[in-house]
Amino acid sequence: VKPFSGEEVMARIRAILRRIDRSPQASHGGHQIRIGNLFIDLDDALVLIDGQQVALTKKELEIFYTLAESRGKLFSREMLLSYLWGYDYYGDSRTVDSHVKRLRTKLDAFPHPGWQVKTVWGMGYKFEVVQDEE
Repeated sequence: VKPFSGEEVMARIRAILRRIDRSPQASHGGHQIRIGNLFIDLDDALVLIDGQQVALTKKELEIFYTLAESRGKLFSREMLLSYLWGYDYYGDSRTVDSHVKRLRTKLDAFPHPGWQVKTVWGMGYKFEVVQDEE
């Protein structure tokens, strides 16, 4: 009933489809990302940086995978909330900030010069691949 953006509708549809895809009957595979020294396997809840495992919570993993899957795309807090927590979540949008802060702390324990989780002040977050200036 309220005005909303097309991006929000698509985020909600993706969230519903993702929940359906995670059913026990869903086939394994297809949810892996490899970027430089980073490997993410959403199905096995595995994140490796230079072959070393990074222990992430479920929400941290989902946030990281969502950002990395759409490299360079800016996600607002509200988009991440509706996409990962679902339409019915009534919590504060700053919940996303807390999860991203903990995620960054865990990632910063490993060298990752080729990529970063970037904050766009006042807008949201995005996964950025850093190009070497050679």
